[in-house]
Amino acid sequence: MEQAENIDLDSWSLPGYGLQRQSWGVPPRDRWQVENRFRQTSARARTSTLFKRFNGHYMVIRSHRGKKELPEQIIDLTFVEPQPREVKDYHYTLWFVATCLLTIPATVYSLVPFSPLWLGVPVVVALMLMVAAVGLRRHHYDFLALNSDVVLFRVDALASEQAKVAAFIETVCDGIARGQRELPRGRQRVPLAVAEMRRLHQERVITGRQYEAIKKNWFTF
Repeated sequence: MEQAENIDLDSWSLPGYGLQRQSWGVPPRDRWQVENRFRQTSARARTSTLFKRFNGHYMVIRSHRGKKELPEQIIDLTFVEPQPREVKDYHYTLWFVATCLLTIPATVYSLVPFSPLWLGVPVVVALMLMVAAVGLRRHHYDFLALNSDVVLFRVDALASEQAKVAAFIETVCDGIARGQRELPRGRQRVPLAVAEMRRLHQERVITGRQYEAIKKNWFTF
């Protein structure tokens, strides 16, 4: 086990797969054939993101935060988990507490009349909790690196209509399936996957720690 942990997957390869690793690189831009476009704009986060799928199983992501353009990301969907992970949190606890603050004092007031000024405090607190619940709500789909828990990109379910989000996710999953049909079986796909993760690390799509975690997962594949 100690020897396995010291093996550098960057230099690990399989006989006969050296040339194939080179052919799996991102195609040059003049050969891109864009098949799908999907733009999301979030006024709350002040972000705008354009997803473009090209050449069957590649995704380019261009984002702006405010007036600042973020670094472009190019993902080979071949090395993405087939189905996204849905993250959904609407902070129902805050809504429940807010509802209690509105209904309980009103019920008590109807039974035991007291100065209506006292109702102002729970009403204000309830409204603040509602605003917080709306601002903190989350619903998005995380697309993970294949054979890992590392998020490569995210689709916000709140920034677009539900039907458009579902249709786009379907096209992404189709691109993933296309790419993975070309993957070799078993451990023969390890050098290809590690080479792609190294590229993503070099282009700062994933961190060094995430890259090492993914390599370890692939080595125990």
